[in-house]
This record gives sequence, C-alpha cells and structure tokens, in this order.
Amino acid sequence: YSQTACTPTRASLMTGRYPHKLGQVFSSFVLTGSEEKGIPDTFLSEELKSLGYKVHGVGKWHLGHLQENLPTQKGFDSFYGLYSGMTSHYDHREVSHRFSDGKWEWDYKGYDIHYDFRNETQTIYTEPTGHVGIHSTDLFTNAAVEKIDKHDRECPLFLFVAYTAPHSPLEPKESVVADRNGHINDTTRRRYAAMVTHMDDGVGEIMSALQRKKLDENSIIIFLSDHGAARIETCWDSVGGSNAPYRDGKFTFFEGGIKSAAFVWSPWLAESIKGTINTGLMHVVDIYSCLMLLSRDTGSISQMFQSEKINDGELHLYRALHGIPSSRSTILHNIVPTTLPEDKQFKYCSHTTPLLDNYAVIRHGKFKLFYGSIIEWCYSDVVTSPCPDLVMVNDTAALLFDLENDPFETVNVAEKHLDVVDLLVGMIGEYAKEAATEWVA
Repeated sequence: YSQTACTPTRASLMTGRYPHKLGQVFSSFVLTGSEEKGIPDTFLSEELKSLGYKVHGVGKWHLGHLQENLPTQKGFDSFYGLYSGMTSHYDHREVSHRFSDGKWEWDYKGYDIHYDFRNETQTIYTEPTGHVGIHSTDLFTNAAVEKIDKHDRECPLFLFVAYTAPHSPLEPKESVVADRNGHINDTTRRRYAAMVTHMDDGVGEIMSALQRKKLDENSIIIFLSDHGAARIETCWDSVGGSNAPYRDGKFTFFEGGIKSAAFVWSPWLAESIKGTINTGLMHVVDIYSCLMLLSRDTGSISQMFQSEKINDGELHLYRALHGIPSSRSTILHNIVPTTLPEDKQFKYCSHTTPLLDNYAVIRHGKFKLFYGSIIEWCYSDVVTSPCPDLVMVNDTAALLFDLENDPFETVNVAEKHLDVVDLLVGMIGEYAKEAATEWVA
C-alpha cells in the first residue's frame, strides 16, 4: 500500500514513518510550490550516505522547495529533475490545471529542471539548458543510466529514480502512441498507456545499464507507484488511467487510490518466491526498514530478525525476500485527529470539497474502517460514486468493509460488526496520540 498522493508516499518512503507523524496530518495532500516547509526527519538517503553509499536522485522530488529541503541537503550527492509536483513533459515548466469557463486548462509557470551536485566543499545548483523539446522520460532515463555507467563498482550505490510519467499533463511521445498503443480506441486511454509504455522502456534501459556494469549481480530493485490512477479531473490531474476492478483512485482512501502496482527484483530472492505474487500486507514504510536492514546486513539473517521494526516500517518486506510470509496485520492509511488550522481550511481543488478533520482510515486484518467526518467527502466529486449507506456509531459516521469477501468496497458491514468498529476506533485513538502538532502540508 502507498498513500493517496505524491508527497505523503515519498515522505513515508524516505523516513519510514506514517505521514501523520511528519506533519502531513491530512496525508492525502501534497506540498505546493508556495510551501516553505519540508519534511522534519532524517531521510533514508542521509542514513545510506552515512554508511558510505553514493546517493543519487533522478526525476521528481516534491518533498520541499526551499534550498534547505532540497535533495542535496538531504543526503543526495546529486539530483537531476524537478523540485515541484509536475511539469510539462517537453518544455519542463511547472504546471497546474486551472478551471476556467467551465473547462480545465493548463496554467504554465517557470522552468523546473535542475541539476544539483555536491563536491568536496560546496553544493552547486544549476538549471541545465538545451533540454526543451526532449521528453522528460528520456531525460530521466539518460540521467540514471549515466550515473550507473560512471559509478565505481567498489562503492555501494543508492539510486532513486522517480519518473513523472504517466502523471499529467498527458503528453506522450507520439511515436510510442502510434507504434505500440494504436490498438486502444479511447484517445485519452491510448495516450496515457503510451506514457506508461515509454516509462517501461526507460526501466528496461536502466536494467540494461546495471547488467553492463554487473551491478545487477548485487542489487535489489524495487518498483512502485506512489498512488492509484486519478479517476477525476482536478487541478493536478487529467484522467486516462484505471484501477479496475478496485474502487476509485488518487486522493481517496478506497483501494483504487492506495493499492500500488509494485514488484521487487533481486538475485538475493529465495528460489521459492521468485516469480510469485506476495499477498501479504505491505506498506511503503516497510521499504525503508527493508533497505536499512539490507544496508547493514552482516550475512546473519537471524540477527536481522531480532528487531521487529524500524520507525513505522516493520520487517515484512525484508522477511518476504527470504521467503517468510508477512505478519503485518495493521496499516494506518490516514488520520486527522484534530481540527484543521485556519490556513488549511480551504477547498480541495475539485472546488466543492474541503480538506476534512477528525477523520481516520485504518486496516486491521480483513477489515478496513473509515471513521469520522466522512459524510461531506463521501458524497462529493472527489469520489466517482457515492459511498454505501453510512452508519452512525457513537454519533460518528462509519464505513466498515470486509476486504476478504468484498475487495471492491461495496457493502458497509459496520452494523454487523460493531465490536470490530469499537476495536478499530480504539486503535485510532492510540495512533492519534502520536500525531505531529506542527503542520507541514
């Protein structure tokens, strides 16, 4: 599982913590270009740098825009890409989606491609030229391959590649549309698919570079999406993706918004699990704990298992690499345990839905509970279809789904399982005690 949007998922990946502990109290929101704060924690990149790794980032950052929050201040030796949440794919200007005269239009802002790097004495910040007209997917693939080609094999490497494809705006490479996606009848869907195809080509080129350098012989490669596909058009998103058969998508906590397409590849994988699908519960915070353990692994798996968790990440992914089933039973998907500060009480970019407070979503075993001020959100244009009938428990709205028997979240079983609701509400109360008081986004 990921979070519902870019910044919260990246924050959890880089810190191993649930967003509510980082000030991302409404953990489906993102850092905006005007936001002066960053993520108040030590990053995975900083930890790996301290262990002697070369640390390079390519692609989308979206974890803070001021200089003190940029990648080269968070452990990265170099970073090539964009600081913001999205840019046009050919001229690389930051963009937003503006609703005007009854339709959505793109609003183009400043150039947002940067190459930052550290030498022995200082950090150099640059805006490379000559890249207008070259698709961002090609730029990011080429930058990643160059870092691999120039890497000293005797030094450990952490390479973070965050493609902006298939994020809007839908600007695919036309040759990819025509040559390999022309069979898709729907125009929007065809263009979206072409952006995924193009990204997939880039992943293949990165794998080939690792193989040429023989780095693949001692590597772990983790691929994931930071949220589900957008199902409604908003100030950040066009449509074209699909989360079928799961419900809804980006910016919602239904399964379509938070179940991430993901895989792990490594020569270290136990033979018994190569080519298999792991159905155990995993969350993006588990990637942090896994990579921290692997970076410190002395070869004794039993010693690694003596620790149960690192930050909020438990050892399920690490165990899975060794053929041991996940024992994770609980995921906190979201919690907003307080009333929003006045400067955060604004409408979601769909224009009709406010950011909500006193609201939580939690998964425990086969049950998933939406609890709190959910009513206004549940019947808004943020979701593609109305919620099942809400049940009031202790004067609070509740949606409870049995995901084992109803994975597509169609039937509210709260009234049938009031004992489960009570259990999960108690767990929410414990998580609320850990929430950060300082707001970041």
